[in-house]
Amino acid sequence: MNFEISKKCLRLKHPENPFGTGLDPMVPMLLVAAAVGFTGSLAVELFRTAMYSIVRFYSSHNHLVSAARSLPLWARIVVPTTAGAASGLAMWAGRRWIKRPRGPEYMEAVQVGDGVLPFGPNIIRTGSSLIGVSGGITIGREGTMIQFASLASSLLGRIFRADESHSRLIVACGAAAGFAGAYHAPIAGTLFVAEIILGGLALREISAVMVSAVISQLTTMALFSSGPLYLAHPVPQVGFNDLFDASLVGLAAGLFGPLFLWMLRTSNRRYQPLFTFLPLRMGVAGLAIGLLSVVRPEVWGNGFSVMQSFLSSHWALSTIVAVFLLRLVAVTFASAAGIPGGVLTPTLVTGASLGLIVGHTMLTPWADHSQALWILVGAGSLLAATTHAPAMSAIMVFEVTHNYHVVFASLPACVIASVIGSLLRHESVYTEALGLGEHGPAASAAARRTILPSAMPFHLRTSATAKNDPEDTKVA
Repeated sequence: MNFEISKKCLRLKHPENPFGTGLDPMVPMLLVAAAVGFTGSLAVELFRTAMYSIVRFYSSHNHLVSAARSLPLWARIVVPTTAGAASGLAMWAGRRWIKRPRGPEYMEAVQVGDGVLPFGPNIIRTGSSLIGVSGGITIGREGTMIQFASLASSLLGRIFRADESHSRLIVACGAAAGFAGAYHAPIAGTLFVAEIILGGLALREISAVMVSAVISQLTTMALFSSGPLYLAHPVPQVGFNDLFDASLVGLAAGLFGPLFLWMLRTSNRRYQPLFTFLPLRMGVAGLAIGLLSVVRPEVWGNGFSVMQSFLSSHWALSTIVAVFLLRLVAVTFASAAGIPGGVLTPTLVTGASLGLIVGHTMLTPWADHSQALWILVGAGSLLAATTHAPAMSAIMVFEVTHNYHVVFASLPACVIASVIGSLLRHESVYTEALGLGEHGPAASAAARRTILPSAMPFHLRTSATAKNDPEDTKVA
């Protein structure tokens, strides 16, 4: 199938027979998804390379914690302060230049939008985030990587002249590709889209999302980096005693997750009115992070180095608690200031700390105490408690380390954490990103029902169209 045929297939109003041979309309979509996967992997690596290049200006180390540790104390304060202010200045100037405050994020574009990510606002957001994360700001760079990959996929959708429903699916594929490229976790990337963005397992859509995630992972392995994201000691086979302890970790994460979300939301609401000028607001947050890093350099960055250190070496309980509290304050400052990025990786690291603390203080003495197991169970459990996506969380902590036995302990722990977390706080960390705060659950449900109507069988599409007036499902 050549390029022109692919574009025509996506433009068809009723593509149930795009080749005149009864071919399923998802076939050309799978080819587009493969292209999205390749492009998403390149976008993620471009962002990562740019970040390392900026870090090289002030340190000989790539990883931010090592860079912070190598700097004198005054530089640990100056670098994140400067990075925060510069990040805010870039966003402030960019918004004034394009005369548009913001563009939709990828979740909004899929759930309650038209699948189009405007180039200008998203490039400004990406550039602002790049400056911030390169200077040690305690925020996740992976969120911006996923957004950047989604932007690239949205541009591909425009090239293919995809209609609205296909454009939304293409952006969803881009999100999965970005997730897989950032975390080396294609299955978790697929479940991320299924559980959080699409709101359920829509099999016809997920086939394209899965293709995109797998191609992204294969591209990353072939061109940039092979192997798991984190190196960890093998986890021994899990027994029933370990499941009991995993339940304790899941319970602790389920109780702490809503508190963590409350801290992020409350600090955002109270901090931002104090500093209306964006560069000042982000600069003050950078200053706070710099001062905290004087105590422990592990405060810098998204937490990748901290997670790897947890998995490869022994930490004293007092040090774990100190890093846990300091990073908690730092990520709260960064999020409250509105510095572009994500909190997924910081949540993983916070959960890993929580798992270690529970492991040191509460676990049954007859359990098989594998430090890596409780680190990963804690990380997945807190992620499940804040995202309300237990399957994605459990599979993710397996994929980032390739420790298969982790799944047996992480699955029940993540379910427990997700149930408790959702009961104590109905909103997840992605509630606003999904547009639910503005449009409400009804809008989200309508978006899910119309994610890809053209992929439905023709008789079901026509029936659905006859029963639903287009204005009823239109989202502002």
